[in-house]
Amino acid sequence: MWKWIRIPKGIALVAFLLPWMTISCSEQKIAEATGFGLAFGNVTTMGRAASAGDGAAMNLWLILALLAIAGGLFLLFTRGREAAKLVLGTSVAALVLIFLGTWRYSKDAIMAEAAKNGGGGDMDRAAMAMIQVNWEIGYWLALFALIAAAAMAWVVMSGKEAEAEAKMRSLASDAADAARGAAAKAGEAIDAATDKKDGDKKHGDGPGGEPPKA
Repeated sequence: MWKWIRIPKGIALVAFLLPWMTISCSEQKIAEATGFGLAFGNVTTMGRAASAGDGAAMNLWLILALLAIAGGLFLLFTRGREAAKLVLGTSVAALVLIFLGTWRYSKDAIMAEAAKNGGGGDMDRAAMAMIQVNWEIGYWLALFALIAAAAMAWVVMSGKEAEAEAKMRSLASDAADAARGAAAKAGEAIDAATDKKDGDKKHGDGPGGEPPKA
């Protein structure tokens, strides 16, 4: 299981390249960003890319999350199972850092920031209430991959690796048997339906069949 932890860790890193967040108002998209975009201040607004140099702020929490994920991958390639605790730590740290880094983009945080900057009028509050923040596939993929990596590292650290692998193989075998059984039943149902259709045609009861002669 130890070597397989690289997969969810790598997925978590690649997930930063995917869309993480979109902001829309009245169902019209007004901004979007990938995980790397949020981390380094590259956000696309109304079809125009805004970088950190244009006033978009870099997100230190997400940058640290990226470093934690990369550090965990480095440990996986260079250290043995004795580094399981560190790999678990980097996964949990990355999860916490992502939550801290994305809080500023929640609707409550955006409205609080707008109020702090003087946007507290009734019209401004009504406009802000129409804003929707949606978290996209990259964000959820990163979270689930880090949770999976943390769980796998914990299993290795607890010494239950062999037991967990045996259970996973048993579950995979059961799933394969169930899939084969379902496929066989589906094939039998299709054959039965085909035979019935052929029988109906033969006796003139089905579409295109001739009625029996008196």
